[in-house]
Amino acid sequence: MTRILLHPGFHKTGTSSIQHFLWHNRAVLAPHAVPVLLRHLKPVVRMACRYSRYGNPADLIDVVDGMDAAIKQAAPRANQDIILSCEGLLGHLPGWPGVDSYAAAPALLTYLTGYFQDRYPKAQFDIVLTTRDPDSWLFSAYRHHLRGQRMTLSAAEFAATYVEAGNLNSDVNAIAAALDGTSVQSLDLSVMRDHPLGPGGAICSLLDLPAKVTASLSPVGAGNAGPEQSLWHQFLDLNRSDLDDRAVQAAKAELARTTDLGGWRQF
Repeated sequence: MTRILLHPGFHKTGTSSIQHFLWHNRAVLAPHAVPVLLRHLKPVVRMACRYSRYGNPADLIDVVDGMDAAIKQAAPRANQDIILSCEGLLGHLPGWPGVDSYAAAPALLTYLTGYFQDRYPKAQFDIVLTTRDPDSWLFSAYRHHLRGQRMTLSAAEFAATYVEAGNLNSDVNAIAAALDGTSVQSLDLSVMRDHPLGPGGAICSLLDLPAKVTASLSPVGAGNAGPEQSLWHQFLDLNRSDLDDRAVQAAKAELARTTDLGGWRQF
């Protein structure tokens, strides 16, 4: 193993498309790299989400065991690079109850960096964070929360409440400062979209893959793009209704079932 590339988000920055790309192309990548995704990392993500909400270091006590299990499940060979992509490693998307920013991200990534430096001291370790302009990020996060919880804020109210969370470049700087000495870089969604293979191709370009392998990679569409305007308005109306939580959840699920949301959620 020569390189470990950690892509922990941020949320709503093309992450679903990247993860679908990595899983879809895993056989092509296999001679050189193995993806480690949410399917491998669920226990670690649960710990990270709880920490992002409550800030209790005790919630991270089992991170090492969780990461060991994830790597064992992915089963990288000695000659393969590892590419981890999972926005849940930064905890909850801001706007979730009790989470108004990425303040937990530096601590979470400090834990993960320490894990990989301890387990793979000879490997090159890099962190790549994907970003997005604040306005479109806030609107995308808002629509995500309309479906995932009973949010009743308008789009404008959400943007005003979480305006600081939308400044992802500030979070990149905070993470880089906390991890001084670790390679931290960022890629903006607008740039990744211009890559011939989309955001997933832009991430894979950081691995220095042979040209023959790159030419064999297959593009995928946009993942988890979020509901169309008519649908998210229906979600908001349901959230503001007098229905009980179970009825609201069922109505949202039915809307999602009968509407193409264009999303991949777990890879």
